[in-house]
Amino acid sequence: MIVKAHIAGIFEDGPIFAQGKVELKENVDLKTFFKNADKALGFRARKYFRLALRMDNQPTVLINGDRLDLPEGFKHLLKDGDEITVLSPIAGG
Repeated sequence: MIVKAHIAGIFEDGPIFAQGKVELKENVDLKTFFKNADKALGFRARKYFRLALRMDNQPTVLINGDRLDLPEGFKHLLKDGDEITVLSPIAGG
C-alpha cells in the first residue's frame, strides 16, 4: 500500500519541509511507518521522522487531518491512501 507523508519543523540543522510517498505492506501500524519513512523520502544522513520522536516535546501527528496522541497512536493501523503529517514542536523567544 502507499501512504503520503509530510514532515515540517525546526531541527538542529535548520528548518525542514518534505513530502513524498511511503510504500508499506498491508495492515501495518504507525510505528512501522516511522521506521520506513526516512528511507522512503531519501533521508539518509539525518533521519527526521525518527528525530521528531526523540525531541523533548513530542511532535504533532496527523492522519488524514485527525490528530493522534502518542504513544497510543503508534498502534493505529494504516490504510492505502492515508496521509500522515508530522509537525515537530516549534519554540522561540
